[in-house]
Amino acid sequence: MTRILLTAVIAAVLTLSAAAQDPVEPKFFIERVEVRNAKRVSPDVVIYESRLREGNEYTEADLSDAAARLNRLPFLLSAEFSLDKGVERGQYVLVISIKETRPFFFVIDARPILSSNNNIVDLDYTDRLGGADNNAALGFRWFVGRRGMTHLGLITRDDNREYTRDYSALVAGYTQYDIFGTRAFATINLKRPIGGVSTAVVSPQVVAGIPVSPNQTVTVTYDETRFGSPDEVDAFGTMVEERDEERLVSARWSYNTTNDPFVPTTGTLFSVTPVVAWRDIADYNYYGVAGGPNVPPVVRVDAYSLHMNSRGVDLSAAHWYELNERDSVVGGVEGGWADVIVRSNNLRHLASYDSTYWVVHGGYSHSLWDRNRQKHGDSRLEATLRYTNRNGGERRQFFSYQQDVIQASASWVRRSSWGTFRLGAGYAW
Repeated sequence: MTRILLTAVIAAVLTLSAAAQDPVEPKFFIERVEVRNAKRVSPDVVIYESRLREGNEYTEADLSDAAARLNRLPFLLSAEFSLDKGVERGQYVLVISIKETRPFFFVIDARPILSSNNNIVDLDYTDRLGGADNNAALGFRWFVGRRGMTHLGLITRDDNREYTRDYSALVAGYTQYDIFGTRAFATINLKRPIGGVSTAVVSPQVVAGIPVSPNQTVTVTYDETRFGSPDEVDAFGTMVEERDEERLVSARWSYNTTNDPFVPTTGTLFSVTPVVAWRDIADYNYYGVAGGPNVPPVVRVDAYSLHMNSRGVDLSAAHWYELNERDSVVGGVEGGWADVIVRSNNLRHLASYDSTYWVVHGGYSHSLWDRNRQKHGDSRLEATLRYTNRNGGERRQFFSYQQDVIQASASWVRRSSWGTFRLGAGYAW
C-alpha cells in the first residue's frame, strides 16, 4: 500500500512539474477586426498584412507577431493592439490603432566615409536604410480602393554584388494586396534610369510576395533595366550597334521578426536569395590617325560586344537585442557568392571567375525618446563597426571595391511621419 501511495505521489509531482514547464497559452477567439485612425491607409490592407483572420483563435504570441508585422510596414509609424469584448461570451473584437505616415515619403541614408588617403569613398552598408538593395527613396504613395496602392518616386539601387550595376531611377508602380484571398501581394513597376544615362528607356519590374508562415515570406523578382536604347548608329561611316541592358531574376526567402522597417531595435532577420543575372553591352571605340598634306585622316572603328551570365546566392543574418527601452545592440553577417561567365568578341574566348564577399557588423543605438513617444517615430544615435572582405579576381566588370575594409561610423537617425533619414560620417581603413 505504501509503495502504491508513493508511486501515485511521484506521478502527481511529475505531472504538475510537466504542466508548470509547458503551460497552455490562452487563446482568444477573434470575431471581428477593427482598424482605427485610418485616414489615408486602407484598413483592409492593414488587416491583410496582419495575416489574422476573423473567426479564428490566436495566442498572445500570435497577436504580438502580427503587431510586429504591421510595425514593419513603411506606411505605418505604429500599430497597437487591444481586445474589446465581443457579442458572444468568450469572443473578442481586435482593435488595431494605427498612426500613418504621410503620402509623401523619403528614405535617405547619407554617411560619407573618409578613407585613409583622405578621399571620400562610397562604401555599401548592409544596414542601410530602404532595404537590402536601396539606400535612398523619395516619392508619393496613394491607396486605391480596398486592396491597392500606387506609388511614384525616385530610388537608388546599391547592392553588394560586383556583377550587377548600381543606379538611380524614376519609378511608377502599383501594388495589389491579398491576391485571391491568400495574403500574397504583387507589385508592377515601370522605371527609367537617370544620372548620366541619356539614352535610357522605360523598363519593367515585377515583384511577387508569398507568405509561407506568420514570419516567413518568399519574394520573387524579375527586374529588367535598359541603360541604353538598342540602336544602330553611324560611327564615322560604319554602322555599329549600341546596347546596354541588364536582367535579374531572384527568389528571396526571409524570416523576419523585427519591429521596424528601417531602424529595428529588436528581432531577427535572416534571408537567402538565389540570383541569376544577364548583362548585354554593345558599343564601339574609334582611333584617329592624322593625315599629311595630301593624305586625309583615317578613323578606325572597332565595334565590340559583351554578354555576361551570372548566377549566385546572397545570405544575410542579423539580430537586434534591446538592453532597455532606449538602448539596443545588433550583430550580423552577410555574404555572397557568384559564378560569372563573360563572352566577348574582343576576348575571342570564354572568361569566367568567382565573385565573393563577406561582411561582419555590429552596432549600438540609443533613443533620445522614451517608449511612449516612440509611437510617433524615433530619434536615435547610432555607432556601427564593420569588416568587409571581397574577392572578385582580376576581371571585375563594373566596380573596383577594396579587398579588405574596416569601417566605423556614427550617425543620427530620425524617423517621422514625413520619412526617415540617417546623417553621419565615418572612417575606413
